[in-house]
Amino acid sequence: MGYSSFSASSMSVLALVVLLFCSSTQLSSAQVTVLSSPSGPAGSSKVNLTLYYETLCPYCSKFMVNHLPKIFENGLIDIIDLRLIPYGNAKLSADKVITCQHGPNECFLNTVEACALHVWPALDKHFNFIKCVETFVDNNQRSQWGSCFSKLGYEEEPINQCYNSGFGKQLELGYAKVTGDLKPPLEFVPWVTVNNLALKDEYENFQTYVCNAYKGTKPAACQGQQMDITPAAKSNQMLEVTFMDEKTPTTKIMSPTPKARRQMKF
Repeated sequence: MGYSSFSASSMSVLALVVLLFCSSTQLSSAQVTVLSSPSGPAGSSKVNLTLYYETLCPYCSKFMVNHLPKIFENGLIDIIDLRLIPYGNAKLSADKVITCQHGPNECFLNTVEACALHVWPALDKHFNFIKCVETFVDNNQRSQWGSCFSKLGYEEEPINQCYNSGFGKQLELGYAKVTGDLKPPLEFVPWVTVNNLALKDEYENFQTYVCNAYKGTKPAACQGQQMDITPAAKSNQMLEVTFMDEKTPTTKIMSPTPKARRQMKF
């Protein structure tokens, strides 16, 4: 099995499903057209929640496994359009070669997950698969990611075809463009936006931002959220992120105000 990337021309605020167009004889750069699921339970517009990540970033995996599933458990997903962008801190050369921060294995899994998003556009299906893969990554068992197919009862062949045909790379090229077009630009991963607002250091508080952004009647899941989104100074709080320019495999602690920021270098 092999994997590649996606090329996107645009990404709107309320998108859930990506439609990709190819030539009849060869793959062209994938174009993105978005279909919306615009309304929450009361008819109000859903909140756009987007996670920009890379598959072998340990903090991305932890966020995917330990934080994102909560919105499915507490029902907050009913007011959210969730989008996953598996590219992160990768770099794109002038001749469209993608170099991933954690090496070829990360490029491979980025493309696998890009293919999963395309092959299984239904949120519950692609999220379950990606969460399964990232659980193995989080448990330092990434070589076992392929068992997610049998574990979930998913067919492997569509993902193989997406990767081996080169279409996966076109997907990743698209995600490269979407990530590169971010304003403000991506600084680290995981990078979370709510209605295009970059949460930066506050990414773990994404549920509070979602609840504040929703214009309809607040669901029960919002009742337990601290609605003040002003960061509180906590000297013992660690923020775990991976910066784009980090190269060496060491960890150091910095202590900016109000939070301490842990940087893992690769």
